[in-house]
Amino acid sequence: MTFAPTRDVTTYYEEQGSGPAVVLIHGHAADRRLWERQAPALARAGYRALCYDVRGHGRSSIPLSGYTWEDYSADLKALLDQLAVARAHVVGLSMGGGIALQFAVEHPGRVLSLALIDSALPGFGYSEEMESAIEELRDAVRREGVRQAFERVWLAQPMFDGVRRFPERFARFREMALSYPAADYLEDTEYAPPERQLVERLGEVSAPTLVMVGELDIPDFQLIADILAENIPGAEKQVVPDAGHLPPMEQPEQVNRLLVDFLGKAPRSDD
Repeated sequence: MTFAPTRDVTTYYEEQGSGPAVVLIHGHAADRRLWERQAPALARAGYRALCYDVRGHGRSSIPLSGYTWEDYSADLKALLDQLAVARAHVVGLSMGGGIALQFAVEHPGRVLSLALIDSALPGFGYSEEMESAIEELRDAVRREGVRQAFERVWLAQPMFDGVRRFPERFARFREMALSYPAADYLEDTEYAPPERQLVERLGEVSAPTLVMVGELDIPDFQLIADILAENIPGAEKQVVPDAGHLPPMEQPEQVNRLLVDFLGKAPRSDD
Protein backbone atom coordinates (compact mmCIF):
# COMPACT_ATOMS: atom_id res chain seq x y z
CA MET A 1 0.00 0.00 0.00
CA THR A 2 1.26 3.47 -0.90
CA PHE A 3 0.45 6.60 1.06
CA ALA A 4 1.60 10.20 0.76
CA PRO A 5 1.28 13.07 3.27
CA THR A 6 -0.85 15.77 1.69
CA ARG A 7 -1.52 18.77 3.89
CA ASP A 8 -3.75 17.66 6.79
CA VAL A 9 -4.52 14.21 5.37
CA THR A 10 -2.73 11.06 4.31
CA THR A 11 -3.62 10.17 0.74
CA TYR A 12 -3.68 6.64 -0.60
CA TYR A 13 -2.69 6.24 -4.24
CA GLU A 14 -1.82 3.58 -6.78
CA GLU A 15 0.11 3.91 -10.02
CA GLN A 16 0.77 1.87 -13.13
CA GLY A 17 2.99 2.41 -16.14
CA SER A 18 5.52 5.08 -17.02
CA GLY A 19 5.49 8.20 -19.15
CA PRO A 20 3.44 11.39 -18.87
CA ALA A 21 1.30 11.33 -15.74
CA VAL A 22 -2.47 10.89 -15.98
CA VAL A 23 -4.27 11.56 -12.69
CA LEU A 24 -7.67 9.86 -12.35
CA ILE A 25 -10.09 11.37 -9.80
CA HIS A 26 -13.14 9.36 -8.74
CA GLY A 27 -16.63 10.60 -7.95
CA HIS A 28 -18.41 11.18 -4.67
CA ALA A 29 -18.71 8.13 -2.39
CA ALA A 30 -16.53 6.03 -4.73
CA ASP A 31 -12.75 5.53 -4.64
CA ARG A 32 -9.78 4.80 -6.91
CA ARG A 33 -11.27 1.39 -7.81
CA LEU A 34 -13.65 3.21 -10.13
CA TRP A 35 -10.76 3.32 -12.63
CA GLU A 36 -9.86 -0.38 -12.56
CA ARG A 37 -10.42 -0.70 -16.30
CA GLN A 38 -8.81 2.62 -17.26
CA ALA A 39 -5.46 2.54 -15.41
CA PRO A 40 -4.14 -0.61 -17.15
CA ALA A 41 -5.24 0.68 -20.57
CA LEU A 42 -3.46 3.99 -19.99
CA ALA A 43 -0.33 2.19 -18.80
CA ARG A 44 -0.34 0.08 -21.97
CA ALA A 45 -0.67 3.26 -24.03
CA GLY A 46 2.51 4.70 -22.52
CA TYR A 47 1.24 6.75 -19.59
CA ARG A 48 1.83 6.79 -15.85
CA ALA A 49 -1.68 6.27 -14.48
CA LEU A 50 -2.15 7.69 -10.97
CA CYS A 51 -5.36 6.80 -9.10
CA TYR A 52 -5.90 8.20 -5.62
CA ASP A 53 -8.58 8.28 -2.94
CA VAL A 54 -9.91 11.78 -2.31
CA ARG A 55 -9.85 12.85 1.35
CA GLY A 56 -12.50 11.05 3.36
CA HIS A 57 -12.81 8.30 0.74
CA GLY A 58 -11.33 4.84 0.33
CA ARG A 59 -8.06 4.33 2.21
CA SER A 60 -7.22 8.02 2.56
CA SER A 61 -7.59 9.55 6.00
CA ILE A 62 -10.87 11.05 7.18
CA PRO A 63 -10.58 14.57 8.58
CA LEU A 64 -13.52 16.09 10.43
CA SER A 65 -13.50 19.19 8.21
CA GLY A 66 -12.02 20.56 5.00
CA TYR A 67 -14.47 19.28 2.38
CA THR A 68 -14.49 22.15 -0.10
CA TRP A 69 -13.51 22.33 -3.76
CA GLU A 70 -10.52 24.40 -2.71
CA ASP A 71 -9.44 21.74 -0.20
CA TYR A 72 -9.72 18.97 -2.79
CA SER A 73 -7.69 21.00 -5.27
CA ALA A 74 -5.00 21.76 -2.69
CA ASP A 75 -4.77 18.05 -1.83
CA LEU A 76 -4.19 17.22 -5.49
CA LYS A 77 -1.42 19.80 -5.75
CA ALA A 78 0.20 18.41 -2.61
CA LEU A 79 0.02 14.86 -3.98
CA LEU A 80 1.62 15.87 -7.29
CA ASP A 81 4.33 17.74 -5.37
CA GLN A 82 5.01 14.65 -3.24
CA LEU A 83 5.30 12.50 -6.37
CA ALA A 84 7.50 15.06 -8.17
CA VAL A 85 4.96 15.42 -10.99
CA ALA A 86 5.37 18.88 -12.47
CA ARG A 87 2.54 18.63 -15.01
CA ALA A 88 -0.18 16.04 -15.51
CA HIS A 89 -3.16 15.14 -17.61
CA VAL A 90 -6.11 15.35 -15.21
CA VAL A 91 -9.21 13.16 -15.58
CA GLY A 92 -12.22 13.42 -13.29
CA LEU A 93 -15.65 11.84 -13.04
CA SER A 94 -18.62 13.60 -11.41
CA MET A 95 -17.24 15.16 -8.21
CA GLY A 96 -13.79 14.28 -9.52
CA GLY A 97 -14.52 16.42 -12.57
CA GLY A 98 -15.32 19.35 -10.30
CA ILE A 99 -12.01 18.82 -8.51
CA ALA A 100 -10.17 18.64 -11.84
CA LEU A 101 -11.80 21.89 -12.96
CA GLN A 102 -10.95 23.65 -9.70
CA PHE A 103 -7.35 22.51 -10.01
CA ALA A 104 -7.12 23.58 -13.65
CA VAL A 105 -8.28 27.12 -12.83
CA GLU A 106 -6.10 27.47 -9.74
CA HIS A 107 -2.96 25.82 -11.18
CA PRO A 108 -3.11 26.10 -14.97
CA GLY A 109 0.62 25.52 -15.35
CA ARG A 110 0.29 22.06 -13.80
CA VAL A 111 -2.35 20.76 -16.23
CA LEU A 112 -1.40 19.26 -19.60
CA SER A 113 -4.99 18.41 -20.48
CA LEU A 114 -8.37 18.02 -18.85
CA ALA A 115 -10.92 15.22 -19.33
CA LEU A 116 -14.27 15.74 -17.58
CA ILE A 117 -16.61 12.74 -17.46
CA ASP A 118 -20.22 13.35 -16.37
CA SER A 119 -18.68 16.17 -14.39
CA ALA A 120 -19.91 18.20 -11.48
CA LEU A 121 -19.53 21.97 -11.78
CA PRO A 122 -18.87 24.07 -8.65
CA GLY A 123 -21.46 26.83 -8.46
CA PHE A 124 -23.96 25.11 -10.77
CA GLY A 125 -27.53 25.11 -9.48
CA TYR A 126 -28.97 21.61 -9.61
CA SER A 127 -32.58 20.91 -10.44
CA GLU A 128 -35.14 20.86 -7.64
CA GLU A 129 -35.33 17.07 -7.95
CA MET A 130 -31.56 16.67 -7.55
CA GLU A 131 -31.36 19.15 -4.69
CA SER A 132 -34.15 17.30 -2.89
CA ALA A 133 -32.31 14.00 -3.28
CA ILE A 134 -29.14 15.51 -1.82
CA GLU A 135 -31.03 16.94 1.14
CA GLU A 136 -32.83 13.64 1.72
CA LEU A 137 -29.51 11.82 1.77
CA ARG A 138 -27.93 14.32 4.16
CA ASP A 139 -30.88 14.04 6.54
CA ALA A 140 -30.90 10.26 6.30
CA VAL A 141 -27.18 10.02 7.10
CA ARG A 142 -27.69 11.98 10.31
CA ARG A 143 -30.87 10.14 11.26
CA GLU A 144 -30.19 6.54 10.17
CA GLY A 145 -26.44 6.28 9.88
CA VAL A 146 -24.22 6.30 6.81
CA ARG A 147 -24.51 2.75 5.49
CA GLN A 148 -28.28 2.48 5.76
CA ALA A 149 -28.80 5.96 4.25
CA PHE A 150 -26.56 5.29 1.28
CA GLU A 151 -28.18 1.92 0.66
CA ARG A 152 -31.70 3.30 0.80
CA VAL A 153 -31.28 6.74 -0.75
CA TRP A 154 -28.04 7.13 -2.70
CA LEU A 155 -27.80 3.80 -4.49
CA ALA A 156 -31.45 4.07 -5.54
CA GLN A 157 -30.83 7.30 -7.50
CA PRO A 158 -31.75 7.24 -11.22
CA MET A 159 -28.23 8.35 -12.15
CA PHE A 160 -27.06 4.82 -11.29
CA ASP A 161 -29.65 3.02 -13.41
CA GLY A 162 -27.03 2.61 -16.13
CA VAL A 163 -24.57 0.65 -14.03
CA ARG A 164 -27.42 -1.21 -12.34
CA ARG A 165 -27.86 -3.12 -15.65
CA PHE A 166 -24.55 -4.90 -14.93
CA PRO A 167 -25.00 -6.75 -11.62
CA GLU A 168 -21.32 -7.47 -10.98
CA ARG A 169 -20.29 -3.89 -11.74
CA PHE A 170 -23.10 -2.45 -9.65
CA ALA A 171 -22.03 -4.73 -6.78
CA ARG A 172 -18.53 -3.28 -7.10
CA PHE A 173 -19.88 0.27 -7.03
CA ARG A 174 -22.16 -0.59 -4.10
CA GLU A 175 -19.15 -1.93 -2.19
CA MET A 176 -17.40 1.42 -2.63
CA ALA A 177 -20.45 3.50 -1.69
CA LEU A 178 -21.27 1.50 1.43
CA SER A 179 -17.71 1.76 2.71
CA TYR A 180 -17.77 5.57 2.44
CA PRO A 181 -17.81 7.16 5.93
CA ALA A 182 -19.49 10.42 4.78
CA ALA A 183 -17.64 12.62 7.27
CA ASP A 184 -18.47 15.64 5.11
CA TYR A 185 -22.19 15.07 5.78
CA LEU A 186 -21.57 15.46 9.49
CA GLU A 187 -19.36 18.55 9.18
CA ASP A 188 -20.70 21.70 10.85
CA THR A 189 -17.93 24.06 9.71
CA GLU A 190 -19.21 27.29 8.17
CA TYR A 191 -18.23 27.64 4.50
CA ALA A 192 -18.09 30.99 2.73
CA PRO A 193 -18.27 30.44 -1.04
CA PRO A 194 -15.78 32.36 -3.18
CA GLU A 195 -16.78 35.66 -4.74
CA ARG A 196 -16.75 34.06 -8.18
CA GLN A 197 -17.91 30.47 -8.46
CA LEU A 198 -16.16 28.19 -10.91
CA VAL A 199 -19.19 28.16 -13.20
CA GLU A 200 -18.35 31.82 -13.90
CA ARG A 201 -14.65 31.12 -14.60
CA LEU A 202 -14.78 28.45 -17.29
CA GLY A 203 -13.28 30.86 -19.81
CA GLU A 204 -10.07 30.78 -17.73
CA VAL A 205 -9.46 27.08 -18.44
CA SER A 206 -6.45 27.03 -20.74
CA ALA A 207 -5.74 23.30 -21.06
CA PRO A 208 -7.08 21.22 -23.96
CA THR A 209 -10.37 19.81 -22.65
CA LEU A 210 -12.48 16.76 -23.41
CA VAL A 211 -16.04 16.79 -22.08
CA MET A 212 -17.50 13.29 -21.95
CA VAL A 213 -21.07 12.46 -20.90
CA GLY A 214 -23.11 9.27 -20.82
CA GLU A 215 -25.99 9.25 -23.28
CA LEU A 216 -28.34 8.00 -20.55
CA ASP A 217 -27.22 10.23 -17.68
CA ILE A 218 -29.78 12.40 -15.89
CA PRO A 219 -30.61 15.89 -17.25
CA ASP A 220 -28.53 17.78 -14.67
CA PHE A 221 -25.29 16.25 -15.90
CA GLN A 222 -26.32 16.52 -19.55
CA LEU A 223 -26.81 20.25 -18.97
CA ILE A 224 -23.47 20.60 -17.18
CA ALA A 225 -21.74 18.87 -20.11
CA ASP A 226 -23.30 21.39 -22.51
CA ILE A 227 -22.25 24.32 -20.30
CA LEU A 228 -18.68 23.02 -20.09
CA ALA A 229 -18.42 22.35 -23.82
CA GLU A 230 -19.83 25.75 -24.72
CA ASN A 231 -17.81 27.82 -22.25
CA ILE A 232 -14.37 26.19 -22.00
CA PRO A 233 -12.28 27.51 -24.91
CA GLY A 234 -11.76 24.85 -27.56
CA ALA A 235 -13.46 22.08 -25.56
CA GLU A 236 -14.39 18.88 -27.38
CA LYS A 237 -17.58 17.05 -26.38
CA GLN A 238 -18.14 13.30 -26.76
CA VAL A 239 -21.34 11.43 -25.86
CA VAL A 240 -20.76 7.86 -24.67
CA PRO A 241 -23.53 5.70 -26.18
CA ASP A 242 -25.53 3.41 -23.91
CA ALA A 243 -23.94 4.78 -20.72
CA GLY A 244 -25.40 6.56 -17.70
CA HIS A 245 -23.50 8.42 -14.98
CA LEU A 246 -20.59 5.97 -14.71
CA PRO A 247 -19.21 5.40 -18.24
CA PRO A 248 -15.82 4.10 -16.96
CA MET A 249 -17.68 1.17 -15.38
CA GLU A 250 -20.54 0.83 -17.88
CA GLN A 251 -18.65 1.23 -21.17
CA PRO A 252 -14.96 0.95 -20.23
CA GLU A 253 -13.65 0.14 -23.71
CA GLN A 254 -15.33 3.18 -25.23
CA VAL A 255 -14.03 5.43 -22.46
CA ASN A 256 -10.52 4.02 -22.82
CA ARG A 257 -10.55 4.63 -26.56
CA LEU A 258 -11.78 8.20 -26.18
CA LEU A 259 -9.23 8.96 -23.45
CA VAL A 260 -6.25 7.48 -25.29
CA ASP A 261 -7.21 9.24 -28.54
CA PHE A 262 -7.62 12.56 -26.72
CA LEU A 263 -4.38 12.22 -24.76
CA GLY A 264 -2.52 11.38 -27.95
CA LYS A 265 -3.42 14.83 -29.32
CA ALA A 266 -2.63 16.73 -26.11
CA PRO A 267 0.79 18.15 -25.13
CA ARG A 268 3.22 15.77 -23.45
CA SER A 269 5.13 16.65 -20.31
CA ASP A 270 8.31 17.44 -22.26
CA ASP A 271 6.66 19.64 -24.92
